[in-house]
Amino acid sequence: MRHLLSALLITILFVCGAPCAALTMDTSGGGAAGQPVTVTLDEPAFVTFQMDSGGVPVYAYGTAVNFISATTGTLSITAESGGEVADATVTITSGGGGGGGGDTPSIVWKTVTLPAGTFNVTAENSEEIYAVPWQTALGVLKAAGVSFKVSKWSPGLLVDEVDGKSSEGTAGWMYQLNGMIGDISADKKMLSTNDKVVWYYSESMTQSPEQSPKAFYYKVQTSTAPPAPGGSSTETGETGTGPDATAEAVSYPLSLPPGSDLRLSEGRMYLTVNVPMATSAGGDQISFEGNTMLITRDDVILKIRFADFTDKKGIIAGGEITDVSVETMPVTIACANGTAPPEVSLLISLMTVPMDADVDVIATPLPNLSAVAADSLSAANRALGADGKAVGTAGWQMDVGKRGLENGVDVGDVTIRITTDPACIAKMGGISALRLIHIMDDGTAEVLSLRSAGTTADGRMMLEAGPAAGLSSFLFVSVTDAPVSSGTDTETTPTPTTTAPAPTESGTPLSAVCATVAGIIGITAIYRNQKR
Repeated sequence: MRHLLSALLITILFVCGAPCAALTMDTSGGGAAGQPVTVTLDEPAFVTFQMDSGGVPVYAYGTAVNFISATTGTLSITAESGGEVADATVTITSGGGGGGGGDTPSIVWKTVTLPAGTFNVTAENSEEIYAVPWQTALGVLKAAGVSFKVSKWSPGLLVDEVDGKSSEGTAGWMYQLNGMIGDISADKKMLSTNDKVVWYYSESMTQSPEQSPKAFYYKVQTSTAPPAPGGSSTETGETGTGPDATAEAVSYPLSLPPGSDLRLSEGRMYLTVNVPMATSAGGDQISFEGNTMLITRDDVILKIRFADFTDKKGIIAGGEITDVSVETMPVTIACANGTAPPEVSLLISLMTVPMDADVDVIATPLPNLSAVAADSLSAANRALGADGKAVGTAGWQMDVGKRGLENGVDVGDVTIRITTDPACIAKMGGISALRLIHIMDDGTAEVLSLRSAGTTADGRMMLEAGPAAGLSSFLFVSVTDAPVSSGTDTETTPTPTTTAPAPTESGTPLSAVCATVAGIIGITAIYRNQKR
């Protein structure tokens, strides 16, 4: 379910307030867990699904919407449009099932970004080392940071163990690609962007992922960037822990806490949160700064500001939401030159409260301009050309994958914050020579200048870039003067030049992030439904 709450808000803002005819609703299907319940309405309406009254509500919008329950119980359905309300209940019994190709409220799809090139894996039964392309079904496990073991097999590599669970007898690990069982070994099954891969433990060939005791769901993004240096050469699939180990892209989804109830009335969002339940059942830390609720979980803080609310024994009620934002915790980038490493975080302004979303970020060092994708470098130079500049040197690239979010609909402005020791500047030439290039979803680019945001207590600089128009890919570069045009349309990659450091207000050189970075960042945030 994507962008449904956003669509509803936009619709309510523009729909005329004239009275409507009575809303009618029909339900069909369902009856068993895993089978869809279809709701049909005579006009577009906001639909709320909730299991057994106390379940986390799921929202939809339209004239025909579906809901698939992963559990048994009573499903309550409420449709609302123009002040008219229609209700229904459906009893969900055991049974059902279904394929693994589509999105359902009970499934959380994580996004993984697969770089170019290969990684090495050792077969357990032969100790032979095999080079496996990253952009394969086996590469998905590697990129997701899930441990696995393989053995040599005549058609390819056989996956014997995933996440510590080994194959036994006729039961073992299988994968699906876009809802179809893999037809060749996972190390040879090549993938493309937007493919969906499910790894699951199967007791039989007829068992579906939904029936499996252990399953992993992934959406694939591919990148032309190479993997970070220092990766494993003889791994069996585990993520390394040493200083030269490869850090994979990680997803840190965030959802409203257990015991939350989000409702919409007259175009306004209201949130009720059972704080004791949220802190005990979900492990969230909830605090307040004035009228802003801070929900701290893993590496992100979700900030929800209310116009007003009441607190009755820990039940936060009547809270009309006026602003939603997310701040990621700083993530360290290991510098190749041994200086104090910089840290990067994201400040994201949200336009809605997504009910099922993730943000996945992988940052890759760029040792030289040849490591930058040609189309990204071309877009960056076109954007810089308006000011007579061009890319001089490259530092790192940050690829942001989104699930359940759309720039301009769910995601508003984004600010990137970089904290670094001034000694880490080396060749970048000071703040005036640095840019963050935002490569947007449509392939165009916008140039973000960096500015000082103060200093930390230990004397490190804080730099900020933005606001960027949403989340996609970012290139951290230094700039130089663009070459004089020859009168042709041929684009020329400029020769990097050294720019003198720009003085700060105190007369000392301004510093930014290292020119060469070793290691991959995994930064992530935002939103998905709780697993049930």
